[in-house]
Amino acid sequence: MGNNLRPVGALALACCLTAGCDVFDKKDSPTSPTAAASLDAFAGKWVTARSALPATSCGALNYTVTPVSATTANVTLDATCANIHVTGAGTAKVTGSTLEWTAQGLVSQGGVNCPFTFTDGKATEDAGGIKIVYTGTICGIAVSGDEVLKKP
Repeated sequence: MGNNLRPVGALALACCLTAGCDVFDKKDSPTSPTAAASLDAFAGKWVTARSALPATSCGALNYTVTPVSATTANVTLDATCANIHVTGAGTAKVTGSTLEWTAQGLVSQGGVNCPFTFTDGKATEDAGGIKIVYTGTICGIAVSGDEVLKKP
């Protein structure tokens, strides 16, 4: 009976060794194909010349990202949104290949003071620039949109 188990044992050993080799081959391979973005890709001043826009989006946008650490930054935003000039600041962090950001401020225009906030902004690299996507409110008016920005 011992002789009959030798081929089974050899087969089991070969399977274990093959599986072990597969583990070694894959140890340097990423388990997911997501690429991490560097904060450097987003750092600096970004602008758009687009000024004609729908009433619920932003144009004439100036967006600045100032790194604070390897993965976090401060942002400033100056734009015309819903036909109201806004200037504010916020924070950002790199998550995977995306810069997630928020910004807020107080609008003072025509004797009216009211808050604005962008709570779910995202930026990604886009052919020599960055594409930002934003949602928020300005003086209670919902605004959202996306814009491709370039360095000035």
